[in-house]
Amino acid sequence: MSTKLTIDQILQLDAEINGFTNPQSGEVVYEGFVKQPLSILLKYELTELSNRLKEERETVDSLRNELIEKYGEKTEDGGIQITPTIEEKKGKKTETVRNPKYVEFIEEYNKLLQKEIEIAHPEITKEDLKDAGKTKDQYNILFKLVTG
Repeated sequence: MSTKLTIDQILQLDAEINGFTNPQSGEVVYEGFVKQPLSILLKYELTELSNRLKEERETVDSLRNELIEKYGEKTEDGGIQITPTIEEKKGKKTETVRNPKYVEFIEEYNKLLQKEIEIAHPEITKEDLKDAGKTKDQYNILFKLVTG
């Protein structure tokens, strides 16, 4: 089976299936669908989808890093960052304004995230979800793949 999803939805699906931990806080946002009590056959079939989703995430991360290099500025420690706001002098006053480079970055990155692609996936039925109902995870994108 295959379904057309935006890249943004594919990144969300990756988190729903494989799990996601917030890198800043260490908080587990998604346990991951593959960690739920599923049939071993479905887990096996989800492995291929999981690998494809990870590839998409790596590609998007790489492209996001390119955009950061394009629009960002070098920091004192040698890194590159884009700040959402900048200080702008207006006469004797300094005002905080939106960084135009950040706005360009967000616009270009959002165009990438809205691109639609076809993604192949195993058939997931409502029956497959029966035992996975004891999770706190929200499977908004995964539910779009469910049949019957």
